[in-house]
Amino acid sequence: MKRVWIQAVAALTLAAPLAHAQDVDSAKPKTFFRARDGKIAAGFLGATAALSIFDVRLEHFFQDTMHLHVREGEKLDKIFTHINETTLTVGGLATYAIGRLTRNGTVADVGFHVAESVAAASLSSQAVRGPLGRTRPRDTEDKFNDQYEFHFLEGFTNFKYRSFPSIHSSSGFAAASALVAEVKRRAPGAVWPVAIPAYLLALTPGLSRIYLGQHWVSDIFAGAFLGTFYGWRIVGYSHTHPTTRIDRIFLGSRSRGPELSWRVTF
Repeated sequence: MKRVWIQAVAALTLAAPLAHAQDVDSAKPKTFFRARDGKIAAGFLGATAALSIFDVRLEHFFQDTMHLHVREGEKLDKIFTHINETTLTVGGLATYAIGRLTRNGTVADVGFHVAESVAAASLSSQAVRGPLGRTRPRDTEDKFNDQYEFHFLEGFTNFKYRSFPSIHSSSGFAAASALVAEVKRRAPGAVWPVAIPAYLLALTPGLSRIYLGQHWVSDIFAGAFLGTFYGWRIVGYSHTHPTTRIDRIFLGSRSRGPELSWRVTF
């Protein structure tokens, strides 16, 4: 019963903003959230709940130094853990600033939407972590052995209880998804050459947090879902609603300045 209750709370917390979408899906939805988003979120949350059953076994797989990948991972995890919401947001804003200064609309557009996606995914993750209070693997009373230890509402005040979902994972996948979504709109032939390295890189900060004992695998999976959702949705919504207040303020008219385009043929 404890497990069912915990997963129900997580599902309600994540799905609530999606379930209140006001419109049905169409070629140009009027609202950011759509009617079917709640169902999609519920599906991924169900998969997260199923994955959590194996969290302890997977965590030991990433902690056992008898494995070569653990020994090698220890050399890299402290590097990749710095790829987080702060560095990705700053990187996106820096790219946006360069685009504005050079009057390159495409560069500004991509940079801004990457930063916007990372910020949205991070804020949503924080909104869940605070009330849920899931304990990080290395901080559980039975160290690395109780994926269902929760301290409700204590995630607001204690770092140890902010495990679900992973902001490192949500940020990485938000940035990768926004980039790939922009490429798809401008150069469809380049999607796969960009998507493969982008998503592989997006995996690294989440994996580093598993090696460090800061997250369960299900935390990473949930973060990846949130980041992917926001990356694709923000880019799609922005380009179908180019006159939104945010875009008018930060991007102005997309018709201004030189545009960067490319084509890849296989």
